[in-house]
Amino acid sequence: MKNHQSKLMFIHTFTVCFITLFFSCTDSIKEQNNSIKSESSSNNIIEKIETLSKNQILVCAHRAYHKYAPENSLESIKQAIDAGIDIVEVDVNTTKDGVLVLMHDNAIDRTTNGKGWIGDFTYAELQKFSLILNGEITNHKIPTLNQVLELAKDKIMLNLDIKRVDVTKLYQLLKTNKMQNKVFSFIWDKRKISKILEIDANYAVLPEVSNKSEMEYYLKNINSKMQHLNEKSFTPQNMVWAKDNNIITFMNILWKPDEQFILNNTKKVDQIIALKPTIIQTDHPKKILEYLKNKNLHK
Repeated sequence: MKNHQSKLMFIHTFTVCFITLFFSCTDSIKEQNNSIKSESSSNNIIEKIETLSKNQILVCAHRAYHKYAPENSLESIKQAIDAGIDIVEVDVNTTKDGVLVLMHDNAIDRTTNGKGWIGDFTYAELQKFSLILNGEITNHKIPTLNQVLELAKDKIMLNLDIKRVDVTKLYQLLKTNKMQNKVFSFIWDKRKISKILEIDANYAVLPEVSNKSEMEYYLKNINSKMQHLNEKSFTPQNMVWAKDNNIITFMNILWKPDEQFILNNTKKVDQIIALKPTIIQTDHPKKILEYLKNKNLHK
């Protein structure tokens, strides 16, 4: 009888311990999952843009703050941060030795005091040249994308305009810096859009759309819900559709609208902001930011 009671007590004690340990582990797993979910959410640039744009139009500085510092330079990004700009657009290209750097053109002639194709120089060789601002040679150098990521992280959002770039290498660099979900990318080449989405289906791509069919295609086939409209697709009807489908809309006011705006002719800019795109890209971010604030369209 005693042995039977001892066995029962042992089984009872073991069962209680097992149940306690099970629920303790379950709670721990839940806490870890909640922590991961929270971290993922805080790192998601799409959610950040959606939150920030609820009551305002966001401003993207084209080629960074390039009216006051060389385009695609670290200094131009610093100045955009200091001016309170929401997003900077920078152009990513590749050197001969595979280093990802900022450079809009495939040649360095226009933006530096050197000549030749960027793909013909190693990164070290490019450091012999200096960036140009308004025809004058500066002391600024061509930066690496890694330097840009370190500078911009948690300070300003990045729109990476992908030029001659292996997107697999791009993604790996972003992942190393834990920024694969903190940037978005304008990618003109549809093959590269497909390739980077094969790596990460949630990567924030910004495809250009010229008509309703393309808008519907990307709504169905990408998770980032971002679309770069142009003069063909940016219509009142398409903007209503985009808002109904929770699309993040990106629109340029570059070139003629920007030029007219600086001459105090705001008609074209007013027509664009009247349709309330999520983000507008400009060569004059500080002036546009002030203009939007005066119209209560930016905080």
